[in-house]
Amino acid sequence: MASHQSIGSGSSSKSGKSSSMGQQVLCYHNQIAPLRTVKYDGPTKGKRFYGCSYWPEQRTCGFFKWVDEIDEVGDLKMLLQQKDSKIAELEQEMEELKQKVKRLKAKKEKLQDEVEEMGIATTETLFEMKENNTDKKLMLTLVFSWAFFTLVLLMK
Repeated sequence: MASHQSIGSGSSSKSGKSSSMGQQVLCYHNQIAPLRTVKYDGPTKGKRFYGCSYWPEQRTCGFFKWVDEIDEVGDLKMLLQQKDSKIAELEQEMEELKQKVKRLKAKKEKLQDEVEEMGIATTETLFEMKENNTDKKLMLTLVFSWAFFTLVLLMK
């Protein structure tokens, strides 16, 4: 709708009211869209319109509506529907996040149980290794004592 912007003037209404019912029309910047009047010759000369609050600056959002196109109730219903839709999306996202947190907590508990079981198994394995090590030492002691006894007997 940039072509419409080129036909408008920079003047705006001084009342700050943007429609006959006192509602304000907002541009896509969420700023009050000033009421302007076409001043250039042509079929729309004298016609009033709402434009971006930043027009004719570079950062215009492209908002443009003729005054007779403003349907306040329709616009408000549409805005309400958009808000309701956004709320529903956010509620759905929140529910999904709650489920994800629940799954993660269950996974955490399972992992903690596994770590605890691994700790117990590791401790048992260490005790077994220590016992096996003691048995080996006893066996070596017995073998050396038999060897020493044999040497003593052979020397006599």
